[in-house]
Amino acid sequence: MFSREAAAALNIDGDLADKDLTILLKYLARDKQVLVTDGKVVRIIRPTEVVSPISKEDIAIASLKSLIEDIGQQVRAVEAQITHFREKSQKAVESKNRPSALAALRSKKSAEAVLAQRMDTLLQLEQVLSSIQQASDQVAMIRVMKDSAGVLRGLNSKVGSAEDVENALESLKEEMGKVEDIGSVISEAGQEINVADENEIDQEIDALLRQEEKAKEEEAVESTKQRLAELQTVDDTEANVANKPTLSTDETPTLPSATSGSTFFKEDRALENTPLDRREASSPDSSGASHNRRESNHAILES
Repeated sequence: MFSREAAAALNIDGDLADKDLTILLKYLARDKQVLVTDGKVVRIIRPTEVVSPISKEDIAIASLKSLIEDIGQQVRAVEAQITHFREKSQKAVESKNRPSALAALRSKKSAEAVLAQRMDTLLQLEQVLSSIQQASDQVAMIRVMKDSAGVLRGLNSKVGSAEDVENALESLKEEMGKVEDIGSVISEAGQEINVADENEIDQEIDALLRQEEKAKEEEAVESTKQRLAELQTVDDTEANVANKPTLSTDETPTLPSATSGSTFFKEDRALENTPLDRREASSPDSSGASHNRRESNHAILES
């Protein structure tokens, strides 16, 4: 059984060879100390279990597990037979072979009866094995509880009586009070140092704020100067346009005659001969826009 499980764990088909199995058991028992064996029975050692040789109980448990494994194989074989007889009876019915169908059904019924017996036996054996494992677990638990009681007894002896514990707690509280007193003294000295540091920090912050305000004022003055310069340039340009002399009729240059554009050139000459004040009066939109632009410039200067 162990050989089959080891081969399955190692992805090997079938059982391990006797020589390979012997080497593996010796390695696990002597070097790793994870199991004990007598050559026939193998017992895995639990982490909390004391190493002991194979006992009669171990041999009985191993025999019971081996029997359960054998009956399990028989159950699987009988189930395969039942499936085979069922398929055979179906094929016989399809081919209308009544005798073969009846024989297959009788064989299936007989196999089902055997399967029921094997299943009952297997169930009983598994219940017995479960009870044995439960009893073994209880034994291990009692052993661990006894060991734990011994450990607690030893630790309590080191701790001492309840009076010793109270004295230790009182001493601890007293020492903690001393630590708090020392911490309070250190905190008061630190607060005085922090007050001096806070005053220096406040002075530095005030100086930084004053520098920031001065920089903003200088930036505002520079921006105002630039706006005034721009407005002065606009006013100078408008004054130059308003004071530009107009051409008289005698000073109007003679344009070459053109048949297709004579009317256009006449209109342009008439517009050029018109005085500036008459042109502004004839164009209310342009005079109103110029007046609004000047008012906005004066408003900007006042702001």
